[in-house]
Amino acid sequence: MAYIDSYTIRQGKITLYRRDSEGSIHQSKSWYAKFKIPGEKPIRRSLKITDQSEAEIIAENLYFDLVQKSQRGLSLNSKHFSLVAKAYLNDFENKVKNDSHLPPKDQTYKQNRFSHKSHVINKFLIPYFGSKTLSDINDFDIDHYIENRNNYWITGDGSKQENITYKRDGRTVTRRKHRREMQQPNYNTVNKELTVLRQIFEYSRLKRLIQGQEIPTIKNLRKPKNTDGRKPGLSVNEVKHLTSTLHARYKAEKNPKHKRHLKLLLHYIAFMCLTGIRVSEAKNLIFNDCSIQKKGKKEYLKIYVHGKGKSRELIGLDESIIVLNKLRILHKENSEIHDWTFNEDMSLFLNQYGVKINSLANGLDRALKDAELLYNPHGTKRSAGAFRKYYITQALLIGEVNYFELAKQCGTSVNVIENYYASIDVTHTPERFIFKNALTGIYEEK
Repeated sequence: MAYIDSYTIRQGKITLYRRDSEGSIHQSKSWYAKFKIPGEKPIRRSLKITDQSEAEIIAENLYFDLVQKSQRGLSLNSKHFSLVAKAYLNDFENKVKNDSHLPPKDQTYKQNRFSHKSHVINKFLIPYFGSKTLSDINDFDIDHYIENRNNYWITGDGSKQENITYKRDGRTVTRRKHRREMQQPNYNTVNKELTVLRQIFEYSRLKRLIQGQEIPTIKNLRKPKNTDGRKPGLSVNEVKHLTSTLHARYKAEKNPKHKRHLKLLLHYIAFMCLTGIRVSEAKNLIFNDCSIQKKGKKEYLKIYVHGKGKSRELIGLDESIIVLNKLRILHKENSEIHDWTFNEDMSLFLNQYGVKINSLANGLDRALKDAELLYNPHGTKRSAGAFRKYYITQALLIGEVNYFELAKQCGTSVNVIENYYASIDVTHTPERFIFKNALTGIYEEK
C-alpha cells in the first residue's frame, strides 16, 4: 500500500501521510504518522483524524510521549490487551493439553482452571480492557474495573440479561439468572479475576511485550467484616434440597470414580449434620474413634473427637450409626476394587485408593452451587461449617437441649453458641411460646 500526501515535520523525525485506496473500496482520509525515535525501530500510529492541523498536534504529542518512554526504558510497541489476553489463554490451553496424559495429581495445568480463566477473560476482562494497550492500563483503570465489576449485575451489562447462556459438555445451556447474579459479587470472586489479570501482565512481561515498571498495581480486595459475626447456615429445607440435588447428580453420573466420590460426599454431609462436629475434627476422625454405647435397649454412637488443641466425647443422632456403617461398606468395596486393605484405624473419609482426604471443599462447593446454596442472601459463601450451625440450631429448636448441655456436646461455650452459631427464628416454632399463665382462660367465651 502506497502513501499519499506525505511530508515530514520536526526535522524529519515525524512523517505524516495518508494511505491510498489500493485494496480498499473507499479512499481513507485519516492521517497516519511514522516516528523516528533514537535507538528504536520506526513506529507507526493511526491518528484517527482527517484534519491536517489537528493531526500535526496529535503527532507532536505522541512523539513526546514515545521519547519519554524510550528514555525511561519502557516498551513503545505495546499490544492491545485483547490480543495478549487471547495469546495467554491459548498458551495455557496448550499447557493443559501437554499435561493431559499425566495422572491428575501430577497435572500442573488442568482443564477446569482453563475453563475458569476463559470465562473470566472473555466475559469480564476483554470487554473492559480490550481496546486499551497494555502500557496504557494504569492503577486508576484497575480501581475502575473493580467498581465496574461490583456493579455488573446491579446496574451494568449483567442487569440487562434475563438468562445466562453457556457451554457444558459440548451443549449450549440457557438458564435463568441465579440469585447471586442479581447482586454484587463476593469479594473472593473479584479477587480470582484480579489474579487472572495479574497473570496476563506477567505473561506479557515474560514475552517482553511490556516492562516490569509498566505493570499496574493490582491488589486483592480485603475480606469484608461480618457485622454480626454469624456464620452462614442452612435450614432444614435447604439441607433436604442440597442432599436431593446431590443424590440426583449421583444417580445420573456414569463415571464409576466420580460416582463413588459423590457417594462419599453424600455420607460426609450426612455425618456432619448428624454430629455437629467441626471440619478439623472430621478430618482427624478414624473409625476406632466411634463406638456403640448401649443404655437399656437403645444404642447410641459415641464419638471421640480432637481438634483445635482439645478433645471430647459426644453423642451422634440415631442415623449417624447408619452413615458410619455405609462409610465402612464403601471403603471395603473400594479396597477390593483397588487392592488395598481396610482397617479401623483409617480415616472416615478416604478416597478410592484408601488415602485420607484432607478436604472435600471443592466437591462441596460444586454441590452447593448446583443447589444454588453456595452463597447466603447476604452474599457470604457457605462451607462445611454450615452443617455445624445447622446441627446446633436444630438441637435448640427440636431437640430441646439447653445451652449448657449443647456447649458441652459441641466443645464450645454458651456465649459462642449464642453469638455465632444459633440461628433461631421463633416464628418457626410458635407452639413453644404458648404456655399456661395467670390469664389463661379469662377471655374464653362462656
